[in-house]
Amino acid sequence: MSGDHLDVALYAGIVVRRDAVSWSVLHKLNVFRRLIAMGAPIRVTCFAQSIEDLGPELVCCPSVAKLLGRSAFWDADVHIYEEGMYYELFDSIHVVPEGRPILAIEHNSTPVELIDVPGMRLAVERSHAQRRNLLRADHVACVSEFNLEMARAAGVPEEKLSVLHLPAAIVPSGPVRRLVDHEGPLRLLYLGRFVRAKGILDMLELARRLLTDDDRFQITLAGDPRFSDPAIMDEIERTVAESRGRVEVAWAPDDAETARLYERCDALVVPSYHEGYCVPVVEAYGFERFVIAYDQGNIPNVVGGLGLTVACGDVGALEAAVREFARALCPERSNSLALPTGLGDLAFSDWVDRVARHLADYSAAAFERTFLGLLHELAASSPSGLGPVMGRAIEDRLREVAGFEKGSAALRLGPRG
Repeated sequence: MSGDHLDVALYAGIVVRRDAVSWSVLHKLNVFRRLIAMGAPIRVTCFAQSIEDLGPELVCCPSVAKLLGRSAFWDADVHIYEEGMYYELFDSIHVVPEGRPILAIEHNSTPVELIDVPGMRLAVERSHAQRRNLLRADHVACVSEFNLEMARAAGVPEEKLSVLHLPAAIVPSGPVRRLVDHEGPLRLLYLGRFVRAKGILDMLELARRLLTDDDRFQITLAGDPRFSDPAIMDEIERTVAESRGRVEVAWAPDDAETARLYERCDALVVPSYHEGYCVPVVEAYGFERFVIAYDQGNIPNVVGGLGLTVACGDVGALEAAVREFARALCPERSNSLALPTGLGDLAFSDWVDRVARHLADYSAAAFERTFLGLLHELAASSPSGLGPVMGRAIEDRLREVAGFEKGSAALRLGPRG
C-alpha cells in the first residue's frame, strides 16, 4: 500500500485465450491500462494459477501459501476475485487485511449432475462449496441476471449486488455479410467445450437428423480439446466421418478463425444444459447472426427474444426451430426476409435494429462504464483513497466512454487494447 498509488490485485484460476473468466480479467486489465495511460496512479498485479503470455501484469501463483509470500498481496488497496471454477487462490479472500475493499465477479459454475469426467466433477463440487466466499466480498458484480439470482440464493445481501455484463471477445473487423444475402446450404455453428453440459451430444443428434434427408445444411463444431471430454471427442470424429463432408470440426480456433466462423455461418446453435452467461450469443449478434438455443440458465436473457429458444433437451424442437429458420432464408423469400423470433416474425431491418439496441447493454462501452463506477467506489473506500488525479482520470475516461455510447462506436477491450 502506498499513499501516492492505488495498488490493485486481481485473482483468477486461469488466464488463457477463449475462456470467459479469462476475458473478464483481460477486459479489466485493459481498463486499468487506459487509466494508467491517462495518468492515473495505479499499480496492478493479476495472480492466476495458470496463464498464457497475455500481459506483463500477470503473475503465475499456484497456491495461497505462495501468494501470501508476495508483497503485492499485502500492499493491495483493492482486491478483485473472479468466481467460477474452483481455484485455491480464491480462498485468500479470507486473509485480506481489514479495510481493503473486495470485489467478486460471479460467473457461476456447471451443476455437478452435468459433469461426467471424474476430475472435472471434483473441481465443480469444490467450486460450489467455494461460492460461500462471496459472502466475504464488499460487492459482488454478477455477469448475468441469472447469476444475480444465484448470488441472492447464496445469501449475498441485495445492497451488495449488481450486474456487469461481459462484452464480446470477438467482434467484426469490418462490414459483415448480411443474412439477406444468404446463398447455398444453411451453415450452423456450435461453439463451446465438447462436454455433455454444453449439449454437444444433442448437437450431434441434431446433425444426424438434419443430414439424413437433404444437403441443405452444413455444420461446424468448434471447441478446445483441452477442456473437453475425450469420449465425446471420439463421438464427434465418428459423426464427421459419417457426414460425407457436411460436418466439420474446428479444433481450438484462435480469435481470427473464430471471427471467420461467425462470418461464414448463418446461425449459432446453443443446445446447452447450463449457461451462466453465454458470450457466444453476444458475439453472434455482433456479426448479425441468428441464434437458436435451449431455454436454460441465462440463455433467455442474453437471447432477448431475438432468436428462437426451445425446451432444454428437446432435440426435436431444436430441429424444428432450425428448419423454421431455414424456410425463412430460402432464396424465393430473400427479398422480403422475415426472421422467426420469440417476439414473432420480424422484418430483417427491424431485427437488425432490435439486435443493435439489445447489444447496447452488452457492449464494451457499457462494461467499462459500469466497471469504472465500481472502481470509483472501491478506490474511495480504500486506505489510499480516491485521490484527485485518480478521480480526474476516471471522470475523463467516463466522458470518453459516454461519447462512444452516444455515437454507437465500437469499443474493443481485447487483450491487445
